[in-house]
Amino acid sequence: MKRDMDLVRRILLATAELPPEGQLKGLDGVPQPEFVIHAIWLAEAGLVRAITSDKALSSEYAFILRLTWAGCDFTDAIRSDTLWAKAKSTVLKPSMSFTFDVLKDWLKAEIAQGLPTLHRLTQ
Repeated sequence: MKRDMDLVRRILLATAELPPEGQLKGLDGVPQPEFVIHAIWLAEAGLVRAITSDKALSSEYAFILRLTWAGCDFTDAIRSDTLWAKAKSTVLKPSMSFTFDVLKDWLKAEIAQGLPTLHRLTQ
């Protein structure tokens, strides 16, 4: 299974909206095995705190509890539909190979470019 960055975004945005004692156990329209593996990957990347099982796909589960500090930062960076569309057309092109860190660095640069005060400080 390949990483689906649109699904990653949906999961992170849904997690950001959880109430304090909430858990994200799946998303409408997303097969459970696909949700679970993406939740595991998000936990491995340090973006979420989750309880997961790494058993056979038929018995895997994932309960996402909350975003981490890094997860909050990344979620804030991908919240804008406009910026996300630009990231998809620039960094996440199907013909391109990318790493998660490349995406994070690109998002940071785009956000910094859009902030005049920060832009003046970095010059």
